[in-house]
Order: sequence, then structure tokens, then C-alpha cells
Amino acid sequence: MKELFTIDTHDYNSDGHVHVRPSARAIIEKDGRFLVMHSRKYDYYKFPGGGIEAGETPEQALIREVREESGYFVKPETIEEFGRVLRRNRDAKDPDAIFEQHNYYYFCEIGEERVPITQEDYEIEEGFEPLWVECLFALTRFNRDALRRKVGDPALIEREMRMFDLADEAMRKRLFARDEAGAIRALGKISQDGSPTEAGQAVPDYADMLSFVKETLEPVQTEGEGGIGAHKLEFGYSRFEHTKRVLGWSHRLYERTPDKTGLRYEDLMIATIFHDVGRAVSAVSGGDHAAEGVPITRKYLLSHGYPEDRTEYICGLVADHSCKWRMNDPDIDRNLLMLMEADLLDDMGVLGLVMDSMIVRGRKEDATFFDCYNHYCRYTLPMQKESPMVTPEGRFFWDEKTEIVERFVELLHRDITI
Repeated sequence: MKELFTIDTHDYNSDGHVHVRPSARAIIEKDGRFLVMHSRKYDYYKFPGGGIEAGETPEQALIREVREESGYFVKPETIEEFGRVLRRNRDAKDPDAIFEQHNYYYFCEIGEERVPITQEDYEIEEGFEPLWVECLFALTRFNRDALRRKVGDPALIEREMRMFDLADEAMRKRLFARDEAGAIRALGKISQDGSPTEAGQAVPDYADMLSFVKETLEPVQTEGEGGIGAHKLEFGYSRFEHTKRVLGWSHRLYERTPDKTGLRYEDLMIATIFHDVGRAVSAVSGGDHAAEGVPITRKYLLSHGYPEDRTEYICGLVADHSCKWRMNDPDIDRNLLMLMEADLLDDMGVLGLVMDSMIVRGRKEDATFFDCYNHYCRYTLPMQKESPMVTPEGRFFWDEKTEIVERFVELLHRDITI
């Protein structure tokens, strides 16, 4: 299990004997809320869990401790390692000894059943109660205040305060990944004619395709281009994350389009996933990334049983997606146009504001609010106002983004002006 951090108070006799007491602690989320234990006596919070008894595995101790402290049953199959925290301080029961504790933290889920709480004497004395909270990070201020008041066990309170910070970010990433996985699964619920797919009907394995593209792009995740795009390098711009966002825009554009004549949903989704895969080669060769992506796409699709004619159609979308000058051609393939618009919708709007703020900060360590405002006026806003969208659906999303950027810049000007 990975080491997260160490708390060592150095308030002990280094020659003293070591009292080892490992523990297991649970990070439990349910319906957007988190289970924690609150000390009514000292007003601080901790994760449910406690000491590992002789003969117990950390997982067994976790299940037992959560049940005793909160009454909830942990589902054993959901237990997943997060990290370990080492704590060393003077033993409260033996001043000549060192208290050493490895705290093993796990993500896990609980069932609906609940039994009466059976706490230990010290837990009853502190008035521990299980509570469900919406934000772990918000609890850090209570523990920080408890440290200031010098109540309870300071090493424990500090450990949990730091863990709330780490777990809050980790859980947000997990929930985001879960939502994203659900969105990927949802991509397969629409057939090429726009109707829901029938039960059991084969749909492309979008998750496997994305994994392949991610692995292929791994060496060039921060590959940049000339002009303003090169500055994306300053904060590690990810081509794979761009691909996922464009996939979302292709899906939204398709769903919003009432007339789906000529649209081939699955082919559009596949072409979107592979549209930038050629950057894995062009970063080295200096060639055109769209053209470089065609053989990679072709090899993947043919090896996964796709017919040659369909494979070549998808490869054509990948090859031509960078020819944005063709967008106003009245005879352009509708799937190609939709892919182009989705590609352009990314990196704009709120995302563009955040990205440009990171660029300004990357260029200038002492950047001011005016520096950001100046950049928005010179680059962000003009680029946003030049709408390349052709379809009503594309214009709807672009105008929505433009309105947000214009309003943001307007409010920023108001806020920084005397």
C-alpha cells in the first residue's frame, strides 16, 4: 500500500521501546455524502475505523470497526486500498515508550442493513457519533480549530485533518471517473438511425477504443502546435483528455440534431475517438497528424472485425477532420462536419478561460488580475467571437459559450476597476 505521509512528533525518547498498534480506516461514500465520526466532546471529525486485533487482517478489522462504530456493514468485495499513514509519537499510556501506528485507509461501500452501535469506553466518553457529510474538505477547519484549542489527541486530529484533504480530492476523482464511465456506456444506447439500441444488439466497445488511443498517445500527451496552441505545453495539455471532450461534443451535437438523415452515429463516435491518434506519430515525424492517424485507425478496426468499406469510411473522417476550410462546402459529409464542429467547440468558453488563465500564470509568476484581463481581451474574447460553426446546433453551443465569456470578461473588468 502506498505511503501517503508521516506524522512524527519527535516528543519521545528515541531509545524507548516501540508500542506498535496498526489500524484500518474506511472512506465511505453514498449518494454524494461521506460517513465520518464526530467527537461531540471536542468537536473534531475522523474516519470510522480502529485498531487491528491479533489474528485479523486489515480488511477484517475494517469491517468490524465500521460495524461497531457506526452500525453499518461494509461490503467485503468493495474494499479497495487508498494508502497508508505512519504515526509516531510518545505513548500516552507509557511516557518512556514510542507509539507507532500504521493507519491503513480503504475505500469501501456499505449495505442497507444496520445494527446497534457498540463503542469502546473512550469513544463513549468523547461522544462519538456517525454522521453523513457532503464535503470532506469542509471538515478540516473543525480539526484545525481543535488543534488550536489543544484538545483530544493532537496527532490523531492532525492525521485525520490531512486525510480529509487527500480523500476529498481522491473521491472527487473517483466520482468523476464513475460519471465518465457511465457516459461512455451511454454512448452505446443510440443506434445509427437515432433510435435506442435493442437489448443485446452489438455496439462498438468505445471503452476499449479509448484505452487504445490513450495508450497510443501516452508519449505525446503534451505535444503542442505552432501559434497560440504551443502555449498549452506550459501546463501539460493532454491530447487524450481533448479527445474525450470532443467525443462528448460529438454526442451532444448528434443528440441535438433533429434531422439525422445521412448521420452515422457509431461511425461518428469511432472517428471522434481516433481523430487525433496520429499525433503519436506526427510528434516524431513532423507530418500531418490526421494523415498519420489513418493507418493506426485502419489497423485497429480491421483487427477488431470491422468491414473494409466501413473502416475506410471512418478513416476518411479521421483523414479530413483538420480540413476546416471545407466546413462551408454545401456538399460536405454531415458526419465530417459534425466532427469538425465538435473539435472546434473544445477549448472554448469556460474551458478556454481556465486554460488561458493557466497560460498567463505559466508565463508570469507575478501575474495580476489585469494581466489575465488583458489576455482575455487580446486573445480569448476575439477567438470566441469568431464563430466557425455552420449548423444551427453548433451555433447554439458556440453562442452559449460566447455569452459566458463575454459576461465573465465584463464582470472581471467591473471587479478590478475602481
